[in-house]
Amino acid sequence: MCGNSEKGHEPDYARGQKLRALARRVGHFEKASSCPFCSSPINSTQTKAFDCTLSNFHIRNCVAHAEDNRVVKEELFCNKCSKYTGQHVYIAVFRGILIGVADSLQEAKEMIDDMNLEKLILWHHDLYKKYDMEIRENGSVLRFLRNVVEWFEQGRHKKKKSKAAGIGDILFLFDKEYLRGSKDPLEAIKRYLWRKKQKEDEKDD
Repeated sequence: MCGNSEKGHEPDYARGQKLRALARRVGHFEKASSCPFCSSPINSTQTKAFDCTLSNFHIRNCVAHAEDNRVVKEELFCNKCSKYTGQHVYIAVFRGILIGVADSLQEAKEMIDDMNLEKLILWHHDLYKKYDMEIRENGSVLRFLRNVVEWFEQGRHKKKKSKAAGIGDILFLFDKEYLRGSKDPLEAIKRYLWRKKQKEDEKDD
């Protein structure tokens, strides 16, 4: 039932500092490993096995095409001491979805064999929700950028704060926390990105 193959990492790539920056990160593991050199916990790994670059993948994320069933072998890298540990994990992919990370090839194959249509449909619903959220998020980013342009072109950053909100103020309602008080577009964008990072960190906790 499991038509996958073990795939190892490539040492030349793994040791290249410049190329490693292009790797995708897979995490968070259900159980963290420890670095044999500095004892720091390791709950993610890097891979170049999937199509996208500079992405963070989590269990149940879509990482490849729907016909993709496989197990990817990767060596654990410690971000604390910047060393490869000699320990390996096995990333299980079923129908393009990252379904788990195992300590052995056999365990990863069992994860794939354990998948069924009902579970796949449930995960598909979760993926669709994520897709819908990303569409909404992209829309809010475009709205913010347009508001930044209009806010500074209209010279609103130079106007004194008024308690009375006009129609023009309502147009900027969702982005006022980033625009008001910013001296220039760059400062507004920095505020927006800082707040976005805060929200992402809260989700990961």
